[in-house]
Amino acid sequence: MKDITKSGLAVASTVALLSSVMPAQAVEQRDVTVSVGSIGGGWFVLMTTLFETYQKEIEGLRYNTVPGGGVANPIAVSGGSTQFGLSYSTNLFAASEGKDPYDNKMENLRAIANLEITAYIHPFVKDDVGISSLSEIAEKQIPIKIDTGPRGTGGELAASRVLEAHGASYHKIEEFGGAITHSPYREAIDRVRDGHIDAFMNDELLGQPLFAEFASDENITLLAQDEAAIQYLKETYGYTPAVIPAGTYEGQDADLPTTLQSVVFFTNSDTPEETVYQMTKLLFEKKEDLVAGHASYGNLDPQAGSKGVQIPLHPGAERFYREIGVIE
Repeated sequence: MKDITKSGLAVASTVALLSSVMPAQAVEQRDVTVSVGSIGGGWFVLMTTLFETYQKEIEGLRYNTVPGGGVANPIAVSGGSTQFGLSYSTNLFAASEGKDPYDNKMENLRAIANLEITAYIHPFVKDDVGISSLSEIAEKQIPIKIDTGPRGTGGELAASRVLEAHGASYHKIEEFGGAITHSPYREAIDRVRDGHIDAFMNDELLGQPLFAEFASDENITLLAQDEAAIQYLKETYGYTPAVIPAGTYEGQDADLPTTLQSVVFFTNSDTPEETVYQMTKLLFEKKEDLVAGHASYGNLDPQAGSKGVQIPLHPGAERFYREIGVIE
């Protein structure tokens, strides 16, 4: 009996020793890639703010971002080169249905939340172009040189559609002797200021700092859209009629009719349910922290998060919305 006790003590001592030198079980590392928008743009700040919060709250999660846009992000997420992204509700609908500008149906896209963030078209034009409305480009056949932002972004697609709705498609502008270029926001704005091009158009959150800085230039005018064009964009592509309220930008004394589209946070069907559940829950629970990083998160509303997303909800997101009684 004495020997057995000694043996037991020896085993216990050995286990204790091993426990003291063996590391705790490692946390499973989850590395994800996130499609944002133009570097320095509103979407870049939105997603880095969100994923910095996730990285703190979800054990083992690490992320990196890659440039993208409203048009390109569904392709990246559907194909698996990235796992999360932002896009517009109009683009997600077109992607899921295989409609222009997409060639194939992307049936694996899944929504996490409508962020209740709206991107408004901003047509900035130099005063010396001599126009007070977008329709004058076609009416006067002005050889305007305009940058509509990086190719593959929802803003660039929206800008091209807005020009077309005013009779000045890319093709028409080139026929007039003008030119279309595609650059990141800062580069495009600098080229307008340097006199290399005449205008810049893309859609963004109201008051985005770079746009606000540009609007304050004395020789830059922010133009309204024509009512007929706004109705065409609504009926043809699903854009929402909107107004940039007077005083949003320095020197803007009147309301400016325009169009907008809503921003949706999405993933693909392969993303684990538990991960998406945690992300959806934290998105609303950490609203105050997110607002500190970007004021547009102030629009977050769990009652509206599952609505207007245009693609199926991810099961993890659906689970959260069922728990809070938003959907049955």
